[in-house]
Amino acid sequence: MEEKIQGFKYLISLSYVAIDRSDADPEVKRNLTFSVYSFGLLFESGEMTEPNNLVIKNRACYLIKPNQHPSYNDNKEYFDSLKADEHTFVKGGGVTVGEFIKLDAGGYLWRKCVESGLLSGVDAIEPTKYSLYELVYRLLTLSSVTDELKAMWYIFFPYVVGMGAPHEEEIYYKLRAIVLTEENFKNVLESKYSDRIFVSTKDMVLGGTDPIVIDWFLEYTEWKNEKNEKGISRELEKYQRMLVLGDSEYVVNGTEKMLDVFPDNEDIFMLNMSAKVALAGKMEESEREKIFDEIILAAQEALPSPIKKKKNYIAYYLGLAFLGKKEFEKAENSFKLALTYDEKFELAQMMLKGMSKLETNK
Repeated sequence: MEEKIQGFKYLISLSYVAIDRSDADPEVKRNLTFSVYSFGLLFESGEMTEPNNLVIKNRACYLIKPNQHPSYNDNKEYFDSLKADEHTFVKGGGVTVGEFIKLDAGGYLWRKCVESGLLSGVDAIEPTKYSLYELVYRLLTLSSVTDELKAMWYIFFPYVVGMGAPHEEEIYYKLRAIVLTEENFKNVLESKYSDRIFVSTKDMVLGGTDPIVIDWFLEYTEWKNEKNEKGISRELEKYQRMLVLGDSEYVVNGTEKMLDVFPDNEDIFMLNMSAKVALAGKMEESEREKIFDEIILAAQEALPSPIKKKKNYIAYYLGLAFLGKKEFEKAENSFKLALTYDEKFELAQMMLKGMSKLETNK
């Protein structure tokens, strides 16, 4: 859940930046910022106590000093005792943020500040909170919208659907026209958050997914699973690149999800094994043991399978796992097994030579 919230917080932050950089008038910026902020609060994004600076700048929230609080004169001792290093929901409204008290536009404390004259003019006008469909459409049609923001809202739109937002058909089809393009699909796929999307259409349908979400993701899931001349899908190509770049944990997680849907795909299986070996090298010893055991179990189950063709590599990864567990005899036997499938398999030959030298130098 924490990982999902991180992606959601990033989306919210990107939205604030686009609003602030846009050529929209101040009132619209305020309404948009307030609407994004209100949406973010529904998912515990942390902005109740740590608001983005742009939320303050665009007047969706305000910061006042404790002695400016409308209830200050009635309870000075209480307000003077508020601690700056603690987040406290304040009696009479607001929450402490550092040495200030934060209040949301349109809220109870905001109304009290308007009545007391502390807030006036445009600050005394309650902001408009757009419907969620309209909010996303307005964000994606800003003059400052970026490719990344389009991709992120495509990925996270199910948050809007999942919370029961009324379906606005006309706006929905306008949104589809913006995001259902090959250019956006490429940007979505390259996003680190694209693994939030279902692996396949079948995965969505069998999972009882909301029909609107299925319709939203249908074209993308079909596109990302299209294969090149080598039989490799676009999504698998992405994970291959990510492994080369060193993000083995991301690749392990992503290929695990793919294997749940495509258990017989050997290319996914092999990439998953390779990523696990790479990940093990970055882990503490206790964690390495667990992942080595996973590799050993998966390899031993795969070797007898008539479906698996790259058995030399499977035996090689099995040997690496045994080597990692310091079970040298089993490792040596596994590398020798790899050579029974391909007598010229250089990776296994190199490992056996290396082990032989170590034994000789003892």
